[in-house]
Amino acid sequence: MEGSEDAYVGYMTIKFNPDDKSAQHHNAHHCLEITVNCSPHIDHCIIRSTCTVGSAVCVSGQGACPTIKHCNISDCENVGLYITDHAQGIYEDNEISNNALAGIWVKNHGNPIIRRNHIHHGRDVGVFTFDHGMGYFENCNIHRNRIAGFEVKAYANPTVVRCEIHHGQTGGIYVHEKGRGQFIENKIYANNFAGVWITSNSDPTIRGNAIFNGNQGGVYIFGDGRGLIESNDIYGNALAGIQIRTNSCPIVRHNKIHDGQHGGIYVHEKGQGVIEENEVYSNTLAGVWVTTGSTPVLRKNRIHSGKQVGVYFYDNGHGVLEDNDIYNHMYSGVQIRTGSNPKIRRNKIWGGQNGGILVYNSGLTAFLMALQQVSLQTLKNTDNV
Repeated sequence: MEGSEDAYVGYMTIKFNPDDKSAQHHNAHHCLEITVNCSPHIDHCIIRSTCTVGSAVCVSGQGACPTIKHCNISDCENVGLYITDHAQGIYEDNEISNNALAGIWVKNHGNPIIRRNHIHHGRDVGVFTFDHGMGYFENCNIHRNRIAGFEVKAYANPTVVRCEIHHGQTGGIYVHEKGRGQFIENKIYANNFAGVWITSNSDPTIRGNAIFNGNQGGVYIFGDGRGLIESNDIYGNALAGIQIRTNSCPIVRHNKIHDGQHGGIYVHEKGQGVIEENEVYSNTLAGVWVTTGSTPVLRKNRIHSGKQVGVYFYDNGHGVLEDNDIYNHMYSGVQIRTGSNPKIRRNKIWGGQNGGILVYNSGLTAFLMALQQVSLQTLKNTDNV
């Protein structure tokens, strides 16, 4: 009521348990609702709701700015915590689990500060930011949610720093339909699908993260995805460390991509992008694959110590390979075959156990020998050139 905008609610159990779960016979939809120009302190509360049509906690409107700490928002039949319509607030050290929809929704210019929350075992996504939602998320532990750990959609632009996003039943981070966001210094690991998915004209920044031990790939960019993928450590994933396909065009730079169970970087189905100054090494298959009409620019990378080919162009793979250092592969440094025709210039290609540049099965190439530093002992052309 008026005059209680700064109320304190602590050490209580708050339950919303309507007889009619669908809200046909009641107007209230939330267990705890904080509205315009209210800034209460909610501390050490247990919050439960069996209503299927409203979040357990709803924070909405300009000036809605609560402090919610050490609360347990779990086992609810809709969203756990919903922040919308320019609401803000500080949310720290809360336990948010086993909710029917997202653990946290942030929408319509909501801009909370969310620190050290444990968001897990949700029956949907862990955190969902959409429709221009924002927010600063720091040191949260997000794991074992049924869909993605963190989803960004429709111009949402959160900042996610030093969180752990892991053991998701699908992917770790899913950015789609023109989503944005900055994901910085997080640990993203052991997710069933890709650690990071970027699609449908989304353009996030993925910087300084460790992305490892995924049951599929590390970073998967598809369907006109964009993004800046920078200074990450990507390793030990079951599929490619970075996969770029279907007209996607990211900037990929200063990453370490290594010790994968598959290839390092896989560009296919008209994938594009600028891939520069990365270190790609010790992967099980090719360091870089370019295929099926793809045209990336690979520049100033160190691609080395792979268990197969360094850079493999096949099935009409094109693009530019320039100023790279490609060395010490079990097969040749570069292979070109089946209608592929990349431009290859100013590279150092050495130490391959099966040749420097191998062109075969109707492969073409326009490399400039005068500028190419390829050991004469390792330049090998087969009878099929």
